[in-house]
Parts: sequence; C-alpha cells; structure tokens
Amino acid sequence: MGAGAANVVLALTAAYTPAADVRRVCYVMIEQIDVFVVIPLAFAALISGVLLCLVTPWGLTGYWWVLAKLVLTVAVIVFSTFGLGVWVEESIMATAASTADSEVARPLAYGAVVNIVAFLFMTWVSVVKPWGRAPWARTRPRGPDRSPSPTQPPARSAPG
Repeated sequence: MGAGAANVVLALTAAYTPAADVRRVCYVMIEQIDVFVVIPLAFAALISGVLLCLVTPWGLTGYWWVLAKLVLTVAVIVFSTFGLGVWVEESIMATAASTADSEVARPLAYGAVVNIVAFLFMTWVSVVKPWGRAPWARTRPRGPDRSPSPTQPPARSAPG
C-alpha cells in the first residue's frame, strides 16, 4: 500500500505542478515504482492469496469476502496495467520532448487514488469478513479427523 500511496503523491504532484521538469521526474519515478515494486507485489499478492485459499478452510469461492477480494485484486491488476500503466507511458512521452502537460495527468492521478481506495477496501474486507457463505459453498462435516468448519476461522491452540 505504501508504493500505491507514493504513486498517488507523485501523480497528484505531476498533475498540479507548473514545473515541466518536476512533472517528468514524477512520471519516471511512478514508472520505476511500478516496475520494481507494484507489479511484482501485485502478482505476489494474487498468487499467495490463491494458494492460501486453497490450503485453508476458507476456500477460494466458498465465501463472498474471499471471492470479492479475488475479483478486486484481478480488477486492480488489469486496471493498473491497461489504464494507469499506459497513462504513465503516455505522460512520460508527452513531457519528454516539450514542456507540455500530459493529457492524461488528472485521470492518472485519480486512478491512483482509486487503487488506494480498492486496497483499503480489500484490507477492511479481510478483517471484517462480511457477507457470509456463497450459496454454492459446500459445508464440510466436522469431526476429530476433519478440519474446522469453514463457517468459523480455524481455532488457535494454546501454547504448550
């Protein structure tokens, strides 16, 4: 979330500063943050989230909150790649040869804000776990040799 917040600050700075050299540096910094931090961590979050769902009682599609996070994670990756990423490249090209402002400066800034809102929402969903089970979710029988019921998170054992 920190890299996303840095992108918001940089994009807003680039969108509203009158200094052409500051705009260009902001866009180049956004590109570097995206390449070295945001993109690898976005895919790491997606992969680790899917793997954790497959090995825990929550499952991948048994609960609305898990499904919402999965869909939103994929949506943010797609939006960041085909929306924000393209706008960053266009902004770098627009500011490279002239003092002109990028035509997509403000959509880029507000798109970065939308990503932060999505991250905060996904964090809230992870903590609160709203909406209950999906109607197609199977209930697992409980027993001494079975895992905990997926309606409840796994119990933590006392240290000992």
